[in-house]
Formats: sequence, C-alpha cells, structure tokens
Amino acid sequence: MKGSAVVWRWVLFSGLLAIIATNSFGASDFRRVKVRAVIRDPRTSQPIALLADPGGKRAMPIWIGEAEAMALQSAMEGTVSKRPMTHDLLASVIKHLKGSVEEVRVTELKDDIYYALILIKGPQGLIQVDSRPSDAMVLAVKLGKPISVESSLFEARSVPLSRTPMETYGMEVQALDPALKEAMEYEGKGLLVSNVEEGSFAEKAGLKRGDIVAKAQGKALDSPEDLESLFPVPPQGLKLEVRRKGERLEILLPPEP
Repeated sequence: MKGSAVVWRWVLFSGLLAIIATNSFGASDFRRVKVRAVIRDPRTSQPIALLADPGGKRAMPIWIGEAEAMALQSAMEGTVSKRPMTHDLLASVIKHLKGSVEEVRVTELKDDIYYALILIKGPQGLIQVDSRPSDAMVLAVKLGKPISVESSLFEARSVPLSRTPMETYGMEVQALDPALKEAMEYEGKGLLVSNVEEGSFAEKAGLKRGDIVAKAQGKALDSPEDLESLFPVPPQGLKLEVRRKGERLEILLPPEP
C-alpha cells in the first residue's frame, strides 16, 4: 500500500508539472551565469533579465513579462510575501512531492523564443521540466540554485559589459521605493544592496546582499548615483553605515589595490 502511494504521488507530480523524463542531460556544454539585473528596454520599456558570466564581462539579455520581472526582482531582493506567490507554490509542491531543484538551464533559441529546462531530482531519478526562462530563473533565485546557459547560445547572444567603479568592488545597489521599505520595515533614506559577488572586495569587507546602506562617508544616500559618486574609493577607505536586520553596522571598503 505504501509503495502504491509513492508511485501514485510521483505520477501526480509528473502530470502536474508536464515533465519530460530522462536519465541523462545530454552532452551539451553549459556556462554558469547569474541574474545580474532586471532592466528596461529603452525603446519599448519591456523588462529585460541580464544573465552575466561570473566575471561580469559578458551578459545575455532575455526579454520577459511584467509579472515575471516583478517576481524576479523580488526574489533577487529576498522579499518574502505574506502569502505564497506562484513560484513559491511551485517550490513548495516540488518539495512536498519529495523533489529538489538541482539547476535550471537556458537551452536554445527558436523563432526568437528562448527555451529552458528545470532539472529536478526526485524519487524516480533526474528529470527535466520544460519551462519559460523567466519562470525558471525566478525559481532558481528563490531557491539559491545555479543557472546555466548553453555555451554556444551564450557566445552568440551575449554582449560585452562595462563595469562601473562600484561594480569592480562586486556590489550592486538600488533605490528603496515605498513598497520595499514597507516589506523590509525600514524608514529613512538608504540603498538596498541587491547583489554582492562571491570573493569580491565588498564581500571581504563584510557587505551582504539585503543590507541597507544608509550613509557613506557620513552622507545620507537617496539614489545609487549618490554612492557611485564616491568611487573610486579614497586612500583612507569608504566608510559605510549599514542596517542589517535592525542592527546598525559600520563597514569600511578598502581602496582598490
């Protein structure tokens, strides 16, 4: 009886997610990327997700919908909703059906449409789920899982990135709008740290994603440009006043060697 229940549960899981089962993921070469930012197409204002290589030298743009852009931005900021949203629900269903997301992959571009797969490990082994890249990215960011792009696709569709002085420190910030302030229970001026690269100057100094930088060199910050204007870091370092989970911290960014 118990064995039948397990089989039935996995059959339900397979039907619910429209899974394509497989025992291997093929020999294609994939390149690890991360969601660098969600920006707007200056011509159409449509949201674009930028998938960048670990070094931040190149990025591949993928145009996405408004709802997916909001979900992706929220996932990157670590915002937790009071009730589960669609991607939270999907993650919960996978977990409760004894599955775990291993990785998501952007696999190909056909007729100007990108295709992706969600790689899931479950009771019957490894499987692939056909997905829109936007949904797959949101799920990966929420769960802290890796994102990869087929290498030849990344080479063909990516563009060189120029790094600002602040980005050389491996940190990205964004303005705090009223909705973010309410979600983070924060009042006052400041900037949200939306990303800190692993092994970067910013990480080594103690900065973390989700921190709020209230002041830099004693000056309150209203916009990312306010902080960007203080780079390059002076010889004595750049003093940041940071809020982290209600605590006040001081972090000193060293001058770039």
